[in-house]
Amino acid sequence: IRSPADFIPAAEHTGLIHAIDHMVLRKSIAQAAKICQAGFAINFSINLSAHAFNDPELLPILKQQLVLHQINPENLMFEITETAALEDLPGARLLMKEIKELGCGFVLDDFGVGFSSFYYLRELPVDVVKIDGSFIRNLSESSDDLILVNALCSVARGFGKRITAEFVESAEILALIEKLDIDYAQGYHIGKPLPASEFLMKHNNVDS
Repeated sequence: IRSPADFIPAAEHTGLIHAIDHMVLRKSIAQAAKICQAGFAINFSINLSAHAFNDPELLPILKQQLVLHQINPENLMFEITETAALEDLPGARLLMKEIKELGCGFVLDDFGVGFSSFYYLRELPVDVVKIDGSFIRNLSESSDDLILVNALCSVARGFGKRITAEFVESAEILALIEKLDIDYAQGYHIGKPLPASEFLMKHNNVDS
């Protein structure tokens, strides 16, 4: 098994990245629909590559999959990184607008890493910002990171955005982000990745 870090650069270089985006889109929406049909109210986040914004097939495939699986678009959130937006800001803005018109939401990932973070916040129609894990990982030990995260949250809230903290890996960090009024937490302290089949089995056993 190869990590995406091994094959994504090659896929981007050869143009195969579009096929990967399409596969991820189809599989993610099918899986999200399956979980929703099992009775779980979830939001499903789907990462888009930096090349999604110059892919004319992406939007038609998304529309087709929404109809095919009869999933509520409001349950789907698409994640893009600042780096991806930087490559084609007009293209990013246009595709995001079209996808949001379908009812889906957007997350700006890696928020705070680039010097242009606040500019993207103003220019792109995102619903949620995800504060980069490099600021969260040592939050309980670093007063500098606490100051930076507090500032990032203040600006994001000023723009009316919801906020996610990633790399929440301890009770101490969770307590700190609760004090900062951060909306969502992601990380090993909240839950580790597992196959959807195990998730459904685990929660069905709890319910019964």
